[in-house]
Amino acid sequence: MVAIEWLDQDILWALSRRTDKLGVLSVYLNADPRRDPTLHGAAIDVKNRFRELRSRVLEDRGAEGGRDVVAALDRLWPRIEDLTSPAASGRSRIVFAALSSGWTLRLESPMPVSNRVVLGDGPFIHPLLELLDEGRAAGVVLISEKEVRLFEWRAGSLGLLRRIEQPYVQAPHERAGQIGGGPQGQFHTPVREQRRARERDRMLQLLERVAEVAADLAGYRGWERILVSGGERWTEPAVARFPRALRGKVFADARIFNGRSDAELAAAVTEWVHDQRAEHQRQLLERVRDIAGSGRAALGLSEVTAALNAGRAAHLVYDPQVRYQGTVGADGSLYGGDEVGPNGHPVTPEPRLTERLVERALMTGARIIPVDGAAETGLKDADGIAALLRW
Repeated sequence: MVAIEWLDQDILWALSRRTDKLGVLSVYLNADPRRDPTLHGAAIDVKNRFRELRSRVLEDRGAEGGRDVVAALDRLWPRIEDLTSPAASGRSRIVFAALSSGWTLRLESPMPVSNRVVLGDGPFIHPLLELLDEGRAAGVVLISEKEVRLFEWRAGSLGLLRRIEQPYVQAPHERAGQIGGGPQGQFHTPVREQRRARERDRMLQLLERVAEVAADLAGYRGWERILVSGGERWTEPAVARFPRALRGKVFADARIFNGRSDAELAAAVTEWVHDQRAEHQRQLLERVRDIAGSGRAALGLSEVTAALNAGRAAHLVYDPQVRYQGTVGADGSLYGGDEVGPNGHPVTPEPRLTERLVERALMTGARIIPVDGAAETGLKDADGIAALLRW
Protein backbone atom coordinates (compact mmCIF):
# COMPACT_ATOMS: atom_id res chain seq x y z
CA MET A 1 0.00 0.00 0.00
CA VAL A 2 1.00 3.64 -0.48
CA ALA A 3 0.80 6.10 2.43
CA ILE A 4 -1.51 8.99 1.56
CA GLU A 5 0.97 11.61 2.80
CA TRP A 6 2.94 11.02 -0.41
CA LEU A 7 0.06 12.31 -2.54
CA ASP A 8 0.40 15.84 -3.89
CA GLN A 9 -1.78 18.14 -6.03
CA ASP A 10 -0.41 16.79 -9.30
CA ILE A 11 -1.02 13.16 -8.33
CA LEU A 12 -4.56 13.96 -7.19
CA TRP A 13 -5.25 15.78 -10.44
CA ALA A 14 -3.99 12.80 -12.47
CA LEU A 15 -6.03 10.42 -10.30
CA SER A 16 -9.21 12.46 -10.71
CA ARG A 17 -8.82 12.29 -14.50
CA ARG A 18 -8.51 8.52 -14.73
CA THR A 19 -11.51 6.77 -16.23
CA ASP A 20 -12.49 3.31 -17.39
CA LYS A 21 -15.07 2.18 -19.91
CA LEU A 22 -16.78 -0.11 -17.38
CA GLY A 23 -16.14 2.13 -14.38
CA VAL A 24 -13.81 2.58 -11.42
CA LEU A 25 -14.57 0.97 -8.06
CA SER A 26 -13.63 3.06 -5.00
CA VAL A 27 -13.55 1.37 -1.60
CA TYR A 28 -12.85 3.04 1.74
CA LEU A 29 -12.47 0.85 4.82
CA ASN A 30 -12.23 1.93 8.46
CA ALA A 31 -9.94 -0.76 9.89
CA ASP A 32 -9.66 0.57 13.44
CA PRO A 33 -8.68 -2.41 15.64
CA ARG A 34 -9.58 -0.56 18.85
CA ARG A 35 -13.29 -0.93 18.16
CA ASP A 36 -13.17 -4.03 15.99
CA PRO A 37 -10.03 -6.08 16.80
CA THR A 38 -10.70 -8.83 14.26
CA LEU A 39 -12.29 -6.42 11.74
CA HIS A 40 -15.20 -8.84 11.54
CA GLY A 41 -17.74 -6.03 11.66
CA ALA A 42 -15.90 -4.03 9.00
CA ALA A 43 -15.73 -7.10 6.75
CA ILE A 44 -19.47 -7.66 7.03
CA ASP A 45 -20.26 -4.00 6.33
CA VAL A 46 -18.07 -3.84 3.22
CA LYS A 47 -19.45 -7.14 1.91
CA ASN A 48 -23.02 -5.88 2.34
CA ARG A 49 -22.17 -2.62 0.58
CA PHE A 50 -20.53 -4.54 -2.26
CA ARG A 51 -23.58 -6.77 -2.67
CA GLU A 52 -25.89 -3.74 -2.68
CA LEU A 53 -23.78 -2.12 -5.38
CA ARG A 54 -23.82 -5.30 -7.45
CA SER A 55 -27.61 -5.54 -7.18
CA ARG A 56 -28.02 -1.86 -8.07
CA VAL A 57 -25.96 -2.30 -11.24
CA LEU A 58 -28.23 -5.16 -12.38
CA GLU A 59 -31.32 -3.15 -11.48
CA ASP A 60 -30.19 -0.02 -13.30
CA ARG A 61 -28.67 -1.64 -16.37
CA GLY A 62 -30.57 -4.90 -16.64
CA ALA A 63 -29.16 -8.41 -16.80
CA GLU A 64 -27.69 -7.92 -20.27
CA GLY A 65 -26.33 -4.38 -19.84
CA GLY A 66 -24.89 -5.03 -16.40
CA ARG A 67 -23.41 -8.44 -17.12
CA ASP A 68 -19.86 -7.27 -17.91
CA VAL A 69 -19.79 -4.85 -15.00
CA VAL A 70 -20.98 -7.46 -12.50
CA ALA A 71 -18.48 -9.99 -13.82
CA ALA A 72 -15.68 -7.46 -13.38
CA LEU A 73 -16.87 -6.65 -9.86
CA ASP A 74 -16.86 -10.34 -8.97
CA ARG A 75 -13.28 -10.66 -10.23
CA LEU A 76 -12.26 -7.74 -8.00
CA TRP A 77 -13.95 -9.01 -4.88
CA PRO A 78 -10.97 -11.05 -3.55
CA ARG A 79 -8.82 -7.89 -3.62
CA ILE A 80 -11.49 -5.96 -1.76
CA GLU A 81 -11.86 -8.76 0.78
CA ASP A 82 -8.10 -8.59 1.44
CA LEU A 83 -8.57 -5.06 2.78
CA THR A 84 -10.44 -6.48 5.77
CA SER A 85 -7.56 -8.70 6.89
CA PRO A 86 -6.39 -7.89 10.45
CA ALA A 87 -2.85 -8.57 9.22
CA ALA A 88 -2.90 -5.68 6.73
CA SER A 89 -1.57 -2.28 7.80
CA GLY A 90 -3.35 1.05 8.06
CA ARG A 91 -6.24 2.24 10.18
CA SER A 92 -7.80 3.44 6.92
CA ARG A 93 -7.46 1.37 3.76
CA ILE A 94 -8.43 2.68 0.36
CA VAL A 95 -8.45 1.07 -3.07
CA PHE A 96 -9.31 2.40 -6.52
CA ALA A 97 -9.71 -0.32 -9.14
CA ALA A 98 -10.63 -0.02 -12.83
CA LEU A 99 -13.04 -2.73 -13.94
CA SER A 100 -11.78 -3.27 -17.49
CA SER A 101 -8.24 -1.91 -17.80
CA GLY A 102 -7.10 -3.49 -14.54
CA TRP A 103 -5.17 -0.61 -12.93
CA THR A 104 -5.41 -0.33 -9.16
CA LEU A 105 -4.15 2.02 -6.46
CA ARG A 106 -4.09 1.04 -2.79
CA LEU A 107 -3.57 3.63 -0.07
CA GLU A 108 -3.40 3.58 3.70
CA SER A 109 -3.57 6.11 6.51
CA PRO A 110 -3.59 6.08 10.31
CA MET A 111 -6.49 8.56 10.17
CA PRO A 112 -10.09 7.26 10.15
CA VAL A 113 -12.51 7.16 7.22
CA SER A 114 -16.11 5.99 6.85
CA ASN A 115 -16.79 2.76 4.97
CA ARG A 116 -17.81 3.40 1.36
CA VAL A 117 -18.14 1.32 -1.81
CA VAL A 118 -18.74 3.50 -4.88
CA LEU A 119 -18.75 2.77 -8.62
CA GLY A 120 -18.31 5.70 -11.00
CA ASP A 121 -16.71 6.80 -14.23
CA GLY A 122 -13.56 7.64 -12.27
CA PRO A 123 -12.20 7.42 -8.70
CA PHE A 124 -14.41 8.77 -5.92
CA ILE A 125 -11.85 10.96 -4.18
CA HIS A 126 -13.89 13.21 -1.86
CA PRO A 127 -13.17 11.22 1.34
CA LEU A 128 -9.51 11.18 0.32
CA LEU A 129 -9.55 14.98 -0.01
CA GLU A 130 -10.98 15.26 3.51
CA LEU A 131 -8.17 13.08 4.86
CA LEU A 132 -5.54 15.12 3.06
CA ASP A 133 -6.99 18.45 4.17
CA GLU A 134 -6.97 17.43 7.83
CA GLY A 135 -3.64 15.66 7.41
CA ARG A 136 -1.62 18.68 6.24
CA ALA A 137 1.80 18.82 7.85
CA ALA A 138 2.27 20.26 11.33
CA GLY A 139 5.35 20.82 13.44
CA VAL A 140 5.55 19.74 17.07
CA VAL A 141 8.15 21.24 19.45
CA LEU A 142 8.46 19.52 22.85
CA ILE A 143 10.70 21.29 25.37
CA SER A 144 12.29 19.97 28.55
CA GLU A 145 15.14 21.26 30.71
CA LYS A 146 17.65 18.89 29.08
CA GLU A 147 16.57 18.73 25.44
CA VAL A 148 14.10 19.82 22.79
CA ARG A 149 12.55 17.39 20.30
CA LEU A 150 11.11 18.50 16.99
CA PHE A 151 8.56 16.24 15.34
CA GLU A 152 6.54 16.39 12.16
CA TRP A 153 2.92 15.25 12.14
CA ARG A 154 1.54 14.43 8.71
CA ALA A 155 -1.71 12.59 7.90
CA GLY A 156 -1.86 10.93 11.32
CA SER A 157 1.80 9.88 11.49
CA LEU A 158 4.30 11.45 13.88
CA GLY A 159 8.03 11.29 13.21
CA LEU A 160 11.04 12.70 15.06
CA LEU A 161 13.08 15.10 12.91
CA ARG A 162 15.58 16.69 15.29
CA ARG A 163 16.75 16.36 18.85
CA ILE A 164 18.59 19.37 20.29
CA GLU A 165 20.26 18.74 23.63
CA GLN A 166 21.25 21.34 26.16
CA PRO A 167 25.08 21.38 26.00
CA TYR A 168 26.96 20.71 29.20
CA VAL A 169 28.83 23.74 30.50
CA GLN A 170 31.15 23.46 33.46
CA ALA A 171 30.11 25.85 36.18
CA PRO A 172 32.51 28.76 36.75
CA HIS A 173 33.84 29.68 40.18
CA GLU A 174 30.87 30.44 42.40
CA ARG A 175 31.05 32.76 45.39
CA ALA A 176 29.55 31.01 48.38
CA GLY A 177 27.97 32.61 51.39
CA GLN A 178 24.56 33.49 52.67
CA ILE A 179 22.91 36.75 51.84
CA GLY A 180 19.65 38.00 53.14
CA GLY A 181 16.80 35.87 54.22
CA GLY A 182 13.79 34.71 52.41
CA PRO A 183 10.82 33.02 53.97
CA GLN A 184 11.45 31.62 57.43
CA GLY A 185 13.80 28.66 57.24
CA GLN A 186 14.89 29.41 53.65
CA PHE A 187 17.97 31.32 52.64
CA HIS A 188 19.17 32.44 49.23
CA THR A 189 22.86 32.41 48.46
CA PRO A 190 24.76 34.02 45.62
CA VAL A 191 25.69 30.50 44.49
CA ARG A 192 22.08 29.50 44.04
CA GLU A 193 21.13 32.78 42.39
CA GLN A 194 24.08 32.66 40.05
CA ARG A 195 23.33 29.08 39.07
CA ARG A 196 19.67 29.81 38.37
CA ALA A 197 20.54 32.87 36.30
CA ARG A 198 23.03 30.89 34.24
CA GLU A 199 20.56 28.04 33.72
CA ARG A 200 17.87 30.46 32.57
CA ASP A 201 20.25 32.22 30.19
CA ARG A 202 21.36 28.91 28.72
CA MET A 203 17.75 27.79 28.33
CA LEU A 204 16.77 31.01 26.57
CA GLN A 205 19.74 30.61 24.22
CA LEU A 206 18.56 27.07 23.49
CA LEU A 207 15.05 28.35 22.73
CA GLU A 208 16.50 30.93 20.31
CA ARG A 209 18.25 28.13 18.44
CA VAL A 210 15.13 25.91 18.50
CA ALA A 211 12.92 28.68 17.09
CA GLU A 212 15.41 29.22 14.27
CA VAL A 213 15.56 25.50 13.42
CA ALA A 214 11.77 25.13 13.62
CA ALA A 215 11.25 28.15 11.35
CA ASP A 216 13.58 26.63 8.74
CA LEU A 217 11.76 23.29 8.93
CA ALA A 218 8.38 25.01 8.64
CA GLY A 219 9.50 26.72 5.46
CA TYR A 220 10.82 23.82 3.44
CA ARG A 221 8.52 21.11 4.84
CA GLY A 222 5.34 23.16 4.47
CA TRP A 223 4.13 23.20 8.07
CA GLU A 224 0.76 24.93 8.35
CA ARG A 225 0.68 24.91 12.16
CA ILE A 226 3.23 24.41 14.91
CA LEU A 227 2.46 23.07 18.39
CA VAL A 228 4.88 24.30 21.05
CA SER A 229 4.80 22.66 24.46
CA GLY A 230 7.24 23.39 27.28
CA GLY A 231 5.12 23.40 30.40
CA GLU A 232 4.15 26.54 32.24
CA ARG A 233 7.73 27.81 32.41
CA TRP A 234 9.07 27.55 28.85
CA THR A 235 6.09 27.46 26.48
CA GLU A 236 5.50 31.20 26.18
CA PRO A 237 9.21 32.16 26.07
CA ALA A 238 9.66 29.65 23.23
CA VAL A 239 6.69 30.98 21.26
CA ALA A 240 7.96 34.54 21.67
CA ARG A 241 11.18 33.64 19.89
CA PHE A 242 9.58 32.52 16.65
CA PRO A 243 9.77 34.97 13.73
CA ARG A 244 6.84 37.36 13.63
CA ALA A 245 5.85 36.07 10.17
CA LEU A 246 5.21 32.63 11.68
CA ARG A 247 3.33 33.69 14.82
CA GLY A 248 -0.06 33.04 13.24
CA LYS A 249 0.89 29.39 12.77
CA VAL A 250 2.37 28.84 16.24
CA PHE A 251 0.12 27.53 19.01
CA ALA A 252 1.15 27.38 22.66
CA ASP A 253 0.15 24.36 24.74
CA ALA A 254 1.44 24.26 28.30
CA ARG A 255 0.50 20.61 28.78
CA ILE A 256 3.40 18.24 29.45
CA PHE A 257 3.74 15.82 26.55
CA ASN A 258 7.16 14.49 27.49
CA GLY A 259 7.06 11.05 29.05
CA ARG A 260 4.23 9.76 26.87
CA SER A 261 4.70 6.70 24.69
CA ASP A 262 5.02 7.16 20.93
CA ALA A 263 1.45 5.95 20.41
CA GLU A 264 0.07 8.22 23.15
CA LEU A 265 1.95 11.20 21.79
CA ALA A 266 0.76 10.58 18.22
CA ALA A 267 -2.84 10.23 19.44
CA ALA A 268 -2.63 13.46 21.47
CA VAL A 269 -1.20 15.44 18.56
CA THR A 270 -3.77 13.99 16.15
CA GLU A 271 -6.55 15.10 18.51
CA TRP A 272 -5.00 18.57 18.70
CA VAL A 273 -4.79 18.77 14.88
CA HIS A 274 -8.45 17.74 14.59
CA ASP A 275 -9.49 20.50 16.99
CA GLN A 276 -7.31 23.04 15.18
CA ARG A 277 -8.86 22.11 11.83
CA ALA A 278 -12.36 22.54 13.24
CA GLU A 279 -11.45 25.99 14.56
CA HIS A 280 -9.79 26.93 11.26
CA GLN A 281 -12.92 25.92 9.35
CA ARG A 282 -15.09 27.99 11.69
CA GLN A 283 -12.89 31.03 11.11
CA LEU A 284 -12.86 30.38 7.37
CA LEU A 285 -16.65 30.36 7.18
CA GLU A 286 -16.75 33.58 9.19
CA ARG A 287 -14.29 35.16 6.79
CA VAL A 288 -16.35 34.12 3.78
CA ARG A 289 -19.47 35.64 5.31
CA ASP A 290 -17.63 38.84 6.24
CA ILE A 291 -16.38 39.48 2.70
CA ALA A 292 -19.56 38.35 0.92
CA GLY A 293 -20.58 40.99 -1.59
CA SER A 294 -17.12 42.56 -1.67
CA GLY A 295 -16.08 40.81 -4.89
CA ARG A 296 -13.51 38.70 -3.03
CA ALA A 297 -15.76 35.68 -2.47
CA ALA A 298 -18.25 33.65 -4.49
CA LEU A 299 -21.31 32.25 -2.70
CA GLY A 300 -23.63 29.54 -3.96
CA LEU A 301 -23.28 27.03 -6.76
CA SER A 302 -23.86 29.48 -9.62
CA GLU A 303 -21.17 31.95 -8.51
CA VAL A 304 -18.70 29.20 -7.59
CA THR A 305 -18.96 27.41 -10.94
CA ALA A 306 -18.46 30.73 -12.74
CA ALA A 307 -15.36 31.44 -10.64
CA LEU A 308 -13.93 27.98 -11.30
CA ASN A 309 -14.62 28.30 -15.04
CA ALA A 310 -12.64 31.56 -15.08
CA GLY A 311 -9.81 30.22 -12.90
CA ARG A 312 -10.52 32.88 -10.27
CA ALA A 313 -11.04 30.53 -7.31
CA ALA A 314 -8.13 30.33 -4.87
CA HIS A 315 -10.00 28.20 -2.30
CA LEU A 316 -12.99 25.95 -2.95
CA VAL A 317 -15.09 25.39 0.17
CA TYR A 318 -17.91 22.86 0.00
CA ASP A 319 -19.99 20.54 2.16
CA PRO A 320 -19.11 16.91 1.26
CA GLN A 321 -22.50 15.77 2.54
CA VAL A 322 -24.29 17.74 -0.20
CA ARG A 323 -24.61 16.14 -3.62
CA TYR A 324 -24.36 19.05 -6.03
CA GLN A 325 -25.92 18.69 -9.45
CA GLY A 326 -25.67 20.77 -12.59
CA THR A 327 -24.64 20.67 -16.22
CA VAL A 328 -21.48 20.64 -18.33
CA GLY A 329 -21.16 22.65 -21.53
CA ALA A 330 -19.63 21.40 -24.77
CA ASP A 331 -16.45 23.35 -23.93
CA GLY A 332 -16.24 21.79 -20.45
CA SER A 333 -17.68 24.77 -18.59
CA LEU A 334 -19.59 23.92 -15.42
CA TYR A 335 -23.03 25.25 -14.53
CA GLY A 336 -25.04 24.86 -11.35
CA GLY A 337 -28.55 23.43 -11.19
CA ASP A 338 -30.52 23.88 -14.42
CA GLU A 339 -28.29 26.64 -15.77
CA VAL A 340 -27.22 26.54 -19.40
CA GLY A 341 -24.29 28.08 -21.21
CA PRO A 342 -24.31 31.41 -23.03
CA ASN A 343 -26.38 31.69 -26.23
CA GLY A 344 -28.30 28.56 -25.27
CA HIS A 345 -25.53 26.18 -26.34
CA PRO A 346 -26.31 22.52 -25.55
CA VAL A 347 -25.27 21.20 -22.14
CA THR A 348 -25.07 17.73 -20.61
CA PRO A 349 -26.74 17.03 -17.24
CA GLU A 350 -24.18 16.17 -14.55
CA PRO A 351 -25.68 14.51 -11.44
CA ARG A 352 -22.21 14.24 -9.88
CA LEU A 353 -21.21 17.85 -10.23
CA THR A 354 -19.11 17.73 -7.05
CA GLU A 355 -16.55 15.53 -8.81
CA ARG A 356 -16.32 18.01 -11.66
CA LEU A 357 -15.94 20.93 -9.23
CA VAL A 358 -13.06 19.15 -7.51
CA GLU A 359 -11.41 18.31 -10.85
CA ARG A 360 -11.61 21.95 -11.96
CA ALA A 361 -10.18 23.12 -8.62
CA LEU A 362 -7.27 20.70 -8.95
CA MET A 363 -6.68 21.74 -12.55
CA THR A 364 -6.53 25.45 -11.68
CA GLY A 365 -4.48 25.03 -8.50
CA ALA A 366 -7.26 26.01 -6.09
CA ARG A 367 -7.02 24.65 -2.55
CA ILE A 368 -9.90 22.29 -1.76
CA ILE A 369 -11.41 22.54 1.73
CA PRO A 370 -14.29 20.14 2.52
CA VAL A 371 -16.26 21.39 5.54
CA ASP A 372 -18.76 18.95 7.04
CA GLY A 373 -22.02 20.65 7.96
CA ALA A 374 -21.30 23.90 6.08
CA ALA A 375 -24.74 23.72 4.46
CA GLU A 376 -26.36 23.70 7.89
CA THR A 377 -24.23 26.33 9.60
CA GLY A 378 -21.92 28.98 8.15
CA LEU A 379 -22.99 28.61 4.50
CA LYS A 380 -26.62 27.73 5.03
CA ASP A 381 -27.87 30.36 2.58
CA ALA A 382 -25.34 29.26 -0.07
CA ASP A 383 -26.08 25.51 -0.01
CA GLY A 384 -22.77 24.91 1.72
CA ILE A 385 -20.51 26.03 -1.13
CA ALA A 386 -18.28 29.07 -1.59
CA ALA A 387 -14.95 30.17 -3.01
CA LEU A 388 -12.33 32.69 -2.01
CA LEU A 389 -11.22 34.51 -5.15
CA ARG A 390 -7.81 35.39 -6.54
CA TRP A 391 -9.07 38.61 -8.03
